[in-house]
Amino acid sequence: MLKRSSHAKASRSKKAKNPSRTRDDRRIDHGGRTQPKPSGNLSKRKHSAATILPLEKQIQRGRGRRFEELKAGPQTKVRSKVDVSRARACTSEVGVRGSECRAVTAEKKRELGLHGGLGGRHLSKSHRDTLIVEIKAAISRGESLIAICRTLEINPRAYYRWINGEAAKENHGGGGGHNKITPLEEKRVVAFARKHPKYRCRRIAYELERQSLVFIGKTRVAEILKKYGINHEFVRQPKKDKQVPAEILLHEPWRKNLLWGTDWTYLKIAGKFWFLLLIIDWYSRKILSYGLFPEITKFQVVAVITEAVAIERIEELPVGALKPRLVADHGSANIAKYTRTNIEVQGLDLWLSGVGRPTGNARTERVMGTLKREEIDLQDEYESEEEAKKRITAMIHDYNFYRPNQGNGGFAPNSVHHIGRHILSKRRKEARQFTQDKRRKHWTQEVENGSQELI
Repeated sequence: MLKRSSHAKASRSKKAKNPSRTRDDRRIDHGGRTQPKPSGNLSKRKHSAATILPLEKQIQRGRGRRFEELKAGPQTKVRSKVDVSRARACTSEVGVRGSECRAVTAEKKRELGLHGGLGGRHLSKSHRDTLIVEIKAAISRGESLIAICRTLEINPRAYYRWINGEAAKENHGGGGGHNKITPLEEKRVVAFARKHPKYRCRRIAYELERQSLVFIGKTRVAEILKKYGINHEFVRQPKKDKQVPAEILLHEPWRKNLLWGTDWTYLKIAGKFWFLLLIIDWYSRKILSYGLFPEITKFQVVAVITEAVAIERIEELPVGALKPRLVADHGSANIAKYTRTNIEVQGLDLWLSGVGRPTGNARTERVMGTLKREEIDLQDEYESEEEAKKRITAMIHDYNFYRPNQGNGGFAPNSVHHIGRHILSKRRKEARQFTQDKRRKHWTQEVENGSQELI
């Protein structure tokens, strides 16, 4: 049984002695201690304005000079209904005038052919001069610089740079104009584009880089093609619905022959359906082996896998080394006991993607989609088996050795498979730096020669 403390007994006895005492919520119960004396001259338990005013004055005495200044300041003027209506009309008039001014500025931007944000973009001298005139005209009409720059989607600091002399430059490139593309490089881009009219800007940029001719990005190539009128029409495709896969591999291969993928598609040869079966390496996206068959069974699957194992010399790997894991769907030829046994005998591991989840084998599906879009779907049907094998073999050879792959950073799958993505990226960085130094030297000599001619 718990005993009450002496403090609790004392407080209880005091409450019993004064039963008529009312509770004061503004104070803290001190538990029987001596109550503090009231501040100022306020008498206890009295409600009178005469006693509250001196207390208020005493409290406000410590608020400082700022309070006295605010207290002695001018009183707020009571505005009439007429004044309020006039102010609202004036504000609405200014707002309408400002919106009209911004609309005129936006229309001028569209007339110049400029769309989207202009921050970080290299505008021509004519564009900069026109925008300077338009901004000054808007400011003279009463519009603020920040508002007009927000309409044009530029930084106000760019406007100050332009009026301080930057707009006097005819052309502007990275590095203060000393890293812009040279006439020789532009000539090479145009010649290559006219030689290969089917290539887009990305393919042209990668091919020129692979041949060590020009080291520029796809955006600059697109600008050059547009300048000479040999660019392709851009068609925006509708966005596809994203389906989050439930079962996917949660790791990325860091070298070749760690993850393989297999898949097949159909095509028509002389009125009959045939099937293209292939094996790709997920690291380099290279097609390791393939076969064209009138049907797909467990024997065709094992034959293509065995060919890939022989080409990559998997059986020569030392004991304990990592061997490829084969990613496949739940096709009857893949899940057959004969297929599983042969895969295990060769030291491979079979991993089946989720049922109804092609995203589990997405990298293989993407390579197959490239072959279909650039070769198979372009033919209604092949006349013979020899023609089909010849055209598909040529397409796969171009894909492996020449076609730039975006997943590889623009490098062909065969180069990544044998050299490695890291080494190729390092070589590209060194080549671009070397080209940049050559451009700076070229334009520096041009400036020096021009100054000597003036002298």
